[in-house]
This record gives sequence, C-alpha cells and structure tokens, in this order.
Amino acid sequence: MSAPTQIPGYVTGTWAIDTAHSDVAYSVKHLGIAKSRGNFTGFGGTVVTAENILDSHVTVEIDAASVASGNGQRDDHLKTGDFFDVANHPTITFRSTGIREDGGDYKIDGELTWRGATVPVTLDAEFNGISPNPSNNNVDTIGVSASATVNRRDFGVGPEGNAFLSEKVKIDIEIQAALQS
Repeated sequence: MSAPTQIPGYVTGTWAIDTAHSDVAYSVKHLGIAKSRGNFTGFGGTVVTAENILDSHVTVEIDAASVASGNGQRDDHLKTGDFFDVANHPTITFRSTGIREDGGDYKIDGELTWRGATVPVTLDAEFNGISPNPSNNNVDTIGVSASATVNRRDFGVGPEGNAFLSEKVKIDIEIQAALQS
C-alpha cells in the first residue's frame, strides 16, 4: 500500500467510527449573548481511506433522538416538530462528495441531510494521525477533527431567526475510527 509521504503511518482501508472515543457536538447562540451547546450520543459511520487521500470518503448517520443538551426538557422540545421532528426524520446523515487540500488541512465537501432536506456542506478538517490502539489489540486507529457552520433554516429546523435563537449552528466533530479491513 503506497501512501502520501506527508502523512506518517497512512494506510488504505475501511475504518469504523469508535463512538466511545468520538463526539458530534453543536452550539447555537441563544438570546444573542451566549451559546447553547449539546451533542448526539447515538451515531456511527465509516471512513474509507484511498491510495490518494483526496479520493477517500466518509459517511455518518446520527440518531436525531439522541440529542443531549444537558436539559431534558429542552431535549424533549428539540425532538418535536418545532425543531428536529424525530418522529418523521429519525436520522441525520452526512455523505462526503470530495476531499481537497487546504494548506496543511483538508476540506471535506459533502451533503448533509436533516429533516429531509439535503444541503451541500463543507467541513474544515484536520487529519490528526494514525496510531495503533493498545486498548483495542493494537488495531490501527485514525483521528480526524472537523467543523462547519450551517444555517438551520436551510433544513427547516426551528423558527426563523430572531433575538431568541441564531440561525447559525456550529457543528464540531471529533472522530476516532478503527481499521476494519
């Protein structure tokens, strides 16, 4: 397996996201003065690394009902038709459509589907490296950090913007994935 020389330890293969060591989080301004934060506890997906890293791809599925903001009453409201509408749209998905270099980091172009709307989204990604994981039989493990800011109204989420809730939602992703094949 040949690999780009700029990435030590790079190997091709299919990697399963290790949800115990990964996080999908969000933040949105509330009242224009503070950020309300949360994450999703139910998600999974795969990363497929290709000979050329730019030919690699990623897919992620998020259980929308697993939203966890630290406030049960708010979580229950987020699950309703006012926001995530989990009864009709139980899954949020991201599927990459391309990867490109951006200085020492990468841009992962893709499609985010949320509440039935599919919108192009670009993740700013940092490849954190590959290392054997001693707690998982020394299986090669990859690490990636990524973030994007989306407009929740593009997906029909929540009320139109006002002083109460910003339309901009920042998504922060920390992925650790184990080599499967």
